[in-house]
Parts: sequence; structure tokens; C-alpha cells
Amino acid sequence: MDHLQHPHFVLALAPAEVAVRAARDTVRAVMEGWDREDVDGDLELITSELVTNAIRYAKAITVVLSLPDATTAMVEVWDDNPDVPAVPTTDLQAESGRGLMLVGALSHSWGCHPTRAGKVTWAQTHTN
Repeated sequence: MDHLQHPHFVLALAPAEVAVRAARDTVRAVMEGWDREDVDGDLELITSELVTNAIRYAKAITVVLSLPDATTAMVEVWDDNPDVPAVPTTDLQAESGRGLMLVGALSHSWGCHPTRAGKVTWAQTHTN
């Protein structure tokens, strides 16, 4: 995606627990600034899950929020870890390991691909 062709916002984060809240708060503020509604808070929750995964395994994290069209918001989490995440088959009673299942359930599409410096994990969801 060419971010220069669409409204976008870039946030660099340190791999620390506070990054999750900072990313979520930033997504909320940016969406409000763009006068777009994060339907049911899905985009914030998706962002939280993707950033949580990144802070566990990476040293450099960048969040890119964009509006590809009039009804879609996209969040990308770029990190320096080349390992592509896999959706685990997990015990639904477990206290962790369900983040990507949640991302898949809340987004209308998501994925991950390698980059020269690591990978990008992304998700798209509907907005109003």
C-alpha cells in the first residue's frame, strides 16, 4: 500500500508494556481526528493484540494507521523480528495465545509478510 496516497499516521514505539496503551490511545485519537468511528473499538483491540505480540519478540516497533478507503481502517505493525506469527491451536481456557485468533475474528482481513528488516503484520476493519 502506498501510504502517501491515503490519510496515514506513523508511531514508533519502544518494546515495553506501556507501548500497548500508547498505541491504543493513539489509534483512538487519530481516528477521532480523522472524524472516523472505530466501530465497537475493534481497531483499538486489534492494535493492542498486534503490538503485544511485537513487544514480546522485537526490539523495534512501528505502527502505521491508514484509511485505504471511505469505510476501512488499516493498522500495520512493523517490527525487526523476521519470524512470521502463526495462529496457534490453543486451549480456549488458556490465559494467553489467543491474540491472533481475536485479530482474525475482529478484522475483515489480516495477514503478515516479511520485510527486509523483519516483518509487517496488518489488519483491516470497517469504520464509520
